[in-house]
Amino acid sequence: MDDQSSLRIGLECLKAGRIDEAIGHLEQAATAAPDDYRALDFLGVAYAQKGLYSRAVGTIEAAVKLHPRSPGLHYNLGQAYRADGMYDKAKEHYQMALKIDPMYLKAAEALKLIPSAEDAVSEISCAWHTDEPAVDKCSNCHLPVCAACKTPRNGQIYCPKCVEKIKIL
Repeated sequence: MDDQSSLRIGLECLKAGRIDEAIGHLEQAATAAPDDYRALDFLGVAYAQKGLYSRAVGTIEAAVKLHPRSPGLHYNLGQAYRADGMYDKAKEHYQMALKIDPMYLKAAEALKLIPSAEDAVSEISCAWHTDEPAVDKCSNCHLPVCAACKTPRNGQIYCPKCVEKIKIL
């Protein structure tokens, strides 16, 4: 199967909601054609739909480097950053999409969904103990953690959910 077939099938799987299958095909397409920004973009979107936000960000960033004047790529990167809780970076890429194309309505609408400083007050409280102040953020999911929830391992900080999820302990 050539890279274009992998890309086409991967996109079809992505649209059909078969994310794991899409990832397999899109990884194959991106490996076969590492300069194809579309393969990287679709792969990043698939990673985001799978909840692999760090991978999504890195993959879509690579697509943006290949095609920096694409408002759609900046929008998708903004979406991945927003899903990862990195609102400042999301805002930056939504604004870049609008700078390239002022009529890019999806980016304008997404920009409205970025929490304001007042809305982000919840980030000063622990995600698990809202009555406790956050002392750090989880290195994996970026949620705020209090002293009781904070689990340091190998120079990283983890929340209870991520400790359980990735079996750090």
